[in-house]
Amino acid sequence: MLNSGKGVRMLMSDMSYPSKEETKFMNVQGGEKKVMKKILSVALSTAMAFSMFASVAFGETATTPQAKFDALAAKGVLNGYPDGQAHLEKDLTRAEFAKIVTKLFDLTEVTNKLSYKDKGYTAKNWAVPYIEAVTAANLMQGKDTVKGIFDYNGKVTVEEVAAVLFRALKLETPTTTDNSASAWAKGYAQAVINKGLVAQNTNFKSNASRSLVVETAYAVDQLGQVAMLTVTSAEATSPTSVVVTFSDKTTQTVTLTTALVAGVETTISFKHMEKDYTAKVTLLAPKVVSVTAPNAKQLVVKFNRAIDGETLVENTTSGSSLIDDVIKVTRVNSSDQLVNANNASVVLASNGTEAWITFAGNEYLKGTYTVVVNDSVKTTAGEAIPAFTNLVTVADTTAPTVASVSSVAKTTTNKVYVKLSEPVKTAGLIAYVNGSPASVSRDTYAPLDEVTLNTGATLTSGATYDVSLTNLTDFAGNVASPNPTKTSVTVTSDAAAPTIVSATAIGDKKVQIVFNKNVDFNSLVGSVRLLDPNGESKGVFQINAGTDGKTFILGSPLAALPDNGTFTGTIVFGASVRDTLGNTLGTALSQPITFTKDTVAPTVTSVTYKAGTGITIKFSEEVTYANVSGLTLITDSTGVANTDLTYTSRSNDGKSLTFFVGTAAVSGAQTLRLPAGLVTDASFAKNKSAATVLPVSGSTVSTDADRPTVISAVYQTEVATSADYVINVTATDNTELNTKVLQDVNSYTLADTALPIGSYVTLLPAGSTPTRVAQVHIPKSGINATKDYKFTVAGVVDTAGNGLENAFIATIKLGDRVSPTLSTAVVSTSDTNTLVLTFSEAVKNAQLDDLEFKLNSTVVTPASFATIGNATLADKYYVTFKDANGNVIDLNGNTVYTLTVKVKDADATTGFKNSITDDEGNKVNTGTSIQVK
Repeated sequence: MLNSGKGVRMLMSDMSYPSKEETKFMNVQGGEKKVMKKILSVALSTAMAFSMFASVAFGETATTPQAKFDALAAKGVLNGYPDGQAHLEKDLTRAEFAKIVTKLFDLTEVTNKLSYKDKGYTAKNWAVPYIEAVTAANLMQGKDTVKGIFDYNGKVTVEEVAAVLFRALKLETPTTTDNSASAWAKGYAQAVINKGLVAQNTNFKSNASRSLVVETAYAVDQLGQVAMLTVTSAEATSPTSVVVTFSDKTTQTVTLTTALVAGVETTISFKHMEKDYTAKVTLLAPKVVSVTAPNAKQLVVKFNRAIDGETLVENTTSGSSLIDDVIKVTRVNSSDQLVNANNASVVLASNGTEAWITFAGNEYLKGTYTVVVNDSVKTTAGEAIPAFTNLVTVADTTAPTVASVSSVAKTTTNKVYVKLSEPVKTAGLIAYVNGSPASVSRDTYAPLDEVTLNTGATLTSGATYDVSLTNLTDFAGNVASPNPTKTSVTVTSDAAAPTIVSATAIGDKKVQIVFNKNVDFNSLVGSVRLLDPNGESKGVFQINAGTDGKTFILGSPLAALPDNGTFTGTIVFGASVRDTLGNTLGTALSQPITFTKDTVAPTVTSVTYKAGTGITIKFSEEVTYANVSGLTLITDSTGVANTDLTYTSRSNDGKSLTFFVGTAAVSGAQTLRLPAGLVTDASFAKNKSAATVLPVSGSTVSTDADRPTVISAVYQTEVATSADYVINVTATDNTELNTKVLQDVNSYTLADTALPIGSYVTLLPAGSTPTRVAQVHIPKSGINATKDYKFTVAGVVDTAGNGLENAFIATIKLGDRVSPTLSTAVVSTSDTNTLVLTFSEAVKNAQLDDLEFKLNSTVVTPASFATIGNATLADKYYVTFKDANGNVIDLNGNTVYTLTVKVKDADATTGFKNSITDDEGNKVNTGTSIQVK
């Protein structure tokens, strides 16, 4: 069949694939390029059984022949060579190709026929079943049809493979060709080149190597995956950014040129792997999705949109911490552990939708807390996120585990790094490395779930060492088991010099440099210069550490910018700059940089008030106080102005200024007036802030430290026609309650769980006092038993963010108001003489008159109607029938054609009332009819 003079005459399936694919492949020419010699756990078989068009799903895109081979082998597409070798450098034979085709199309192997006369072509030849299969299917034929020779040991050429791919993928013949194939195959070869399946400079006349087949098979498989991909979901993370998830669980972020409008469903169009897609997406209003505690040391706040980190996080030289009072965590009961969110550190997830909050020192969560996220947090698009309140109960009983252990060295080291499943204490933790004691510490910038073991011995790159940890304890006191916990670590070698990930100009005087690894700060000092376009030095940068060991802020040595406002130059890092392992650059490293004149004035991003500290004004960039007069705070209710605001401090990042307001308490709504030029930025132009008038809400400017209280929780007399039970909760405060929180169903629990689905809260009209009454509506259908329920009020706060000192608990009796229903009526599997009636719950007072039985469409009276043990309250009733002769009827017998049972309705004419009720007195649902057979 594979006749080079006539092309490859193969009948392929009617499969449809996309017509454009940009996948690129390495140049593989015959067997000349040896791409893999290492032993693989699953090697290529003598007749590699892979499917060029099988839908093999790969978690990640493979980039090397080995990775592609491994991916195909892992899916069972390839089998193993007897010697355990891959042998990708070898050529592919016609026999091997016959097996590929057989496996590809799931052909039936033929074992009772010999169609060819090749030497050795006998029933014992491993290839015969496959050669006969492809022959019978008219997919391949002999090379010499006259002599009947298949030439099973002959080689398959690249151009023959190209012809197969051309027909299988239904490719179009190109109008022009530029490749090395024979005349008959040039069109086929150009088509697969244009498709991106084989490199253009491949020698198409050469034999097809196994590596080329693996490359091509992987590529075609990827085409098949793209053809089958569908969009499963699309979520807007900002007005101009949508994360699309596909059926293979991969994702793509689509950036929009036209912003989405909140609440409006929009169809977006985009490309994925060169295929056009559409998806419908609705931009939801920004909100806090949840607040959870994965362990006793941390809270995780999830948002549905990426947030502006600067509205939540304050970056200082000691790390990133929460801006004061943006998140309040208040214990509900006095027995709960006390924590201070203002001292907590915070890390934002890379996508900006999660904030991991870690409490400082030995503070940890235990008990129930009211967590309030105020409305000062904004999205990256500048939208305010509504305030959010939630109850979080923490009872951490899970011990920490070792997530990973690593050690990196240029040649030797004395450090081992341990990553844990959660934050752990270093105090009391005992460590051994290879039987020798090791001190335990935590590196600068390291999170609390990482510890460093400092050994007294030298650890050598490439060697493996035992690691033992005793008393590995989390902050809730849970100790790892077994104790000690034992593992091992292999020291990996890192002899590579650090590289620059990014260089970003900040204004016109600073540059933020991010390296790919931790860099020794001291090696940077005096070693980073700025060159002008002519290569002349303009001076040495001032070095400041960032928030981690990879990030640094460089202060420009320029005294001024050129008259045109732009300086384009080069940052040169000296050859002695090194990482923390001691790997030096070796040669100077250059990084282009452009400084552009900063003409944007600083603006105010937030204003907060804290008793004893004063007013803190946060700006959009680093600023300096210009010592001008006119800063004024006006009390809205009285109009009285306070100009006694004294500048006291600037934050570490230079963006926030604090002013002492005076000894008098500040309360109520205020207006802050900022004079023009109050601050200047750090640019050469020293841009001045504009005059600004800012409202300061009462919740921000307040000295109220009094907590609200709950006076009572009283069950209201039941209204028979109402679908709900109502509990009136009366709460009060010295100033004003937060009504939104009071109306939140999450502020209440029933039997220590969330209120039943369908519960809601309304408020009675406000009176002249700060006391409010919340009416908690609980669906009667949500109560399945009549008993005393523990009703807890915990999530109440005032407008200043103060929560309850202790949860308010009341005992309230609620009754089951759900009517029972006849659920099933079936013939017993163990006794076909018995009909089993099952109600939705246990019932009582059931009489024969309450039910109607029809046997063969005739109303009959059962011979027996009882519960097990004649129980007065039961959910199952057992019924038997007798015929006219007094014999018990087999309900599955030939004499029973139909059998129905019905719960009878009340009859006003006769005065009949159905007597079946549940234990709470709820009457059975009447009219229910079940056809047994």
